[in-house]
Amino acid sequence: MAKSLRSHSKLKSRNLKRYTATSDYAVTAAARLNKVASRLQQRAQAPRESDANDDQMEEESLKGAEQVDQTSASPNGSSQAHPKISTSGPRGSRNEQWRRSHKVKGSKNGGRPKRRR
Repeated sequence: MAKSLRSHSKLKSRNLKRYTATSDYAVTAAARLNKVASRLQQRAQAPRESDANDDQMEEESLKGAEQVDQTSASPNGSSQAHPKISTSGPRGSRNEQWRRSHKVKGSKNGGRPKRRR
């Protein structure tokens, strides 16, 4: 019978091949590990593009926040909460449209199986 890739025996044999110093798999795994490590070092040493843009973004966000605060405040100084939007209505999805056009009714028990005694 076939074994899944997650089976204990498969994992054990693969790890044994990977970490035995004389196997070809160990050489390949070590090369892959070195490549990933060098790539991570290059990324850590490279200057970040976000650092240069952070100053500009902070200034813009502060200006935007001040404008939002001014527009949301009412004349007497207190801000009003926005009304809550109901999300419990029909979604208007393609599946709902198809069911409506074919006059398919939902099950009477909401999709639950029959109760066992």
